[in-house]
Amino acid sequence: MKRNIFPGLLLIAVITSSIFGVACKDKKTIGPSYTDWTSPAKSETSAAPSSSVAETPTPEPTATPTPEPTATPTPSPSPTPVPEYVEPTIEGGPVWYSGYVDPRSVRAEIVSNPDDIAVLVNKYYASPQSYVPELVYAKYSAGQQLRPEAAAAWEAMHDACLADIGEDLYLISGYRDWATQTYSFNNAIPRRGLDKAVCKNAYPGRSEHPLGLALDINIKSDPEIRDNFVYTKAGQWVLAHGHEYGFIWRYPADKGHITGYGVEGWHFRFVGVEVATEMHDKNISTLEEYYGKPQILPDTYNE
Repeated sequence: MKRNIFPGLLLIAVITSSIFGVACKDKKTIGPSYTDWTSPAKSETSAAPSSSVAETPTPEPTATPTPEPTATPTPSPSPTPVPEYVEPTIEGGPVWYSGYVDPRSVRAEIVSNPDDIAVLVNKYYASPQSYVPELVYAKYSAGQQLRPEAAAAWEAMHDACLADIGEDLYLISGYRDWATQTYSFNNAIPRRGLDKAVCKNAYPGRSEHPLGLALDINIKSDPEIRDNFVYTKAGQWVLAHGHEYGFIWRYPADKGHITGYGVEGWHFRFVGVEVATEMHDKNISTLEEYYGKPQILPDTYNE
């Protein structure tokens, strides 16, 4: 007997269609699209790739530390050097003769700057015994020596005086070494008497001549030491113009109580144009007054 199978096939088709439709309806809301199913590579390339290796973070730049400035050490103050002194060879304090002190009875400070052309040397300020300056032979003299600066100034002053008034200046005595100055002082005592020696003759170390800056002058026609030189025509010219060349009259009249020496009309000192001009313009007569270091007199001479 031949069975009719059509109704059975129809029933299977209806059931299958129902199941398939439900599946498709559900796919629209919860599943990926057909394309997504069939093209997984396309989906992966459209998304940002993820790295399977953790990236090393870029370190923040480290600022180079600015070094602290090194403080400049403050130098320790140098102690004030203690001056050296020449101790008196005569005991009993300063000894005076007719208003002039015997340098041998005075404690003198040894100057630390003997090369300074304006250095103060007198009975109270001494040059070192070992000091010997640079020297040259001076023109217009009988083989006398001076410091180069003093020699050049002397030559210029001589030439100017000769050109201005026709007077021929002459250098009688310039530099003297320690031994010569010692002989000069010691010889003066028996020859002139102690009171005159301490008034006119400098003790070794207390004289300006070993500095190479002192000049005993006159004119060539009268090459002798004269107290009246400053009152001559040539001397008056030197007094008026000497500062222009750096010279001062070192021991003026009526200033012995300040300088420690009597008047010496022949003795001039090179101190440089600047100091000499300042002294001239301010009417300062002595180097002691210029430095504010006049001789200190005993009370009996201040009355």
